[in-house]
Amino acid sequence: MTTLYPISLICPICDISFTSNEIGSCGYGSKRTDFRPNYWGFNPVQYFFHLCPSCGFCGSKKLFDSKLENKELRKRIHKMGPLSEGSLSKKLERAIICLEIMNELEIIKQNNFTFANNWLYPYWWAESAKEENKFGKVVLNYFKKAFNEGQVPSDQIFAVRYLIAEINRRIGNKEIASEMFDEVISLTENNKEQEFIHNLATQQKTNPKENL
Repeated sequence: MTTLYPISLICPICDISFTSNEIGSCGYGSKRTDFRPNYWGFNPVQYFFHLCPSCGFCGSKKLFDSKLENKELRKRIHKMGPLSEGSLSKKLERAIICLEIMNELEIIKQNNFTFANNWLYPYWWAESAKEENKFGKVVLNYFKKAFNEGQVPSDQIFAVRYLIAEINRRIGNKEIASEMFDEVISLTENNKEQEFIHNLATQQKTNPKENL
């Protein structure tokens, strides 16, 4: 069951006060084959991030509780301006762009692997095939950088390689997806600890499903 409650926030960029909603609890009964949760009840993701209606800054409650007095950050957020479209995918995209700007300005410190996982949110909740393709490519690019720089945790390597294959499949890169599924299948063969990923990669290559 998903529950939420109203909260009052002060934007750390433009200092206006506004009311938003915070998730009290949520859960899911299943996942898609790209690991997106299928939540019980209404979708709580809308309330994972808060959007300032004045300047367009978007982030977690923790960020709204922070003092973000960096002048360059404020300049760049104001340059983007408020969101003219209130769709979930646009809100999620804005939240991650704000994180990227803060990371670039060294206000926060996140690596490519973390950003790949951040960008999964806009990809998972894309509201058109065009958006799914766009955000999927961003996720894949960050995962590629994360692998190149050794940032993927060792216990997640096979799951991430599978996820890369599945995202490629879903955005239409069938040949790349097939090659990567083959790689995962080969690397996890006779590995009891990776039996789930092995079987899932085999399924998605030969007879793909929507949900786990």
